[in-house]
Amino acid sequence: MRRKNDELYGRIIEYVNGYFEQTGHSPSTREIEQGVSVPRPTVQRYLKSLQERGEIEYDGHRGIVTEYMREVRNSTRMQMGNTIPCGPLDEVSDAALEYIRMPTALTGNGDFFLLRAKGESMINAGIDDDDLVLIRRQETAREGQIVAFLYDSAATTLKRYEPSDESITLRPENDEMAPIVIHGNDRANLRIQGVATMVIKSLE
Repeated sequence: MRRKNDELYGRIIEYVNGYFEQTGHSPSTREIEQGVSVPRPTVQRYLKSLQERGEIEYDGHRGIVTEYMREVRNSTRMQMGNTIPCGPLDEVSDAALEYIRMPTALTGNGDFFLLRAKGESMINAGIDDDDLVLIRRQETAREGQIVAFLYDSAATTLKRYEPSDESITLRPENDEMAPIVIHGNDRANLRIQGVATMVIKSLE
């Protein structure tokens, strides 16, 4: 009986996961053959063995599902890194950007990004300095929602949204701070980047 190579198991799983990350679906056995440089009968034998070991789902054709693929399908990939002022309109603070995944069961469906709160103007809404705020990317918002704003393509802030016919009020959630009111034509310089849906904070 031919002995199977543990290192080859790992190479096949790694190739399948990488292919899925790039394309959104699993590779064919021919593509795995080319990707890991082993004959197709060997690929099929190893895939069947991985299925028997409970490490993948495999229908004998292109339908390969690894544990990583199950996790990715049930999660949302998002950018994290920049800070957003919870105070006056201030310039965007660039940081080293990274990407993380969060369970879709937690975030809901949509296109999201994470911002780190800076300042204390939203403390009455439970958003403290250095908290992570989950933002659902959208260009419109309802009155009263907490919104990430971009002003004049350079300044950002996180505030409660209160529009009217003549002005837009960006209202803080801190009794000691005054609202920001954008009047008239200046309203055209204000853009909604997204709506805050969740706060992630450290308890230490």
